[in-house]
Amino acid sequence: MEEQEQEAGGNESADRWLVSYADFITLMFALFVILYALSMESSDTVNRAWRAMATGVGVRPHRGGIRPELGESGRGVDIGGGMINRELDQTLQALKRILQNYQNSGVSLKMDNRGLVISLSAARFFASGDANVTPSQFPVLAAVVNTLSELHNRMEIDGFTDPVPIHNSHFNDNWELSTARAATVLRYMLAHTAIDPEHLTLAGYGPYNAVADNSTEAGRALNRRVEIIVRPLR
Repeated sequence: MEEQEQEAGGNESADRWLVSYADFITLMFALFVILYALSMESSDTVNRAWRAMATGVGVRPHRGGIRPELGESGRGVDIGGGMINRELDQTLQALKRILQNYQNSGVSLKMDNRGLVISLSAARFFASGDANVTPSQFPVLAAVVNTLSELHNRMEIDGFTDPVPIHNSHFNDNWELSTARAATVLRYMLAHTAIDPEHLTLAGYGPYNAVADNSTEAGRALNRRVEIIVRPLR
């Protein structure tokens, strides 16, 4: 009986190397997944690879995804979950402080899934049916643009109108007016900052993508706007 127990114990000890070998293979797999993901340009590919690795090695997701870690730049690294973007939050807070110096600035700020959204009220920044910035609003526009000047993020400048038809000597319809207003803001940004032009795009949406009810004048006023959307860094 004693010899049988010793033999069984010997077999158990002999099989332990299989456990260590399996751990080694798992770690090597994780390493190759990371290297492959980092070699890909697509952030979606990187995220999928991280999630696959985490599932394979038993990492527990943190809420909506793997717990994000902060890079050296201070911006959040998106690892299968929500983006913590410190630059955008710092820019938002800086704009709030600066705009306190202007009464009725005509600027509203928010963060959404697109990034930092800076909305310029057309009622304050433009005369009716016109795409030139009202002179009294240049200090406000300058304050906003100067705050964005050091960023390397991509930015979209989008123009919007209400659905009331327009036809004057300058514009045939609201599509042209919304695009012209967005272009005015974009040109001001290029003329007064060192923002890389390749990081800027513009679009005119005319009366579409309303944010308020167009059946009231107050709602239509909210819909007449130019948005500067600062995208998170990738």
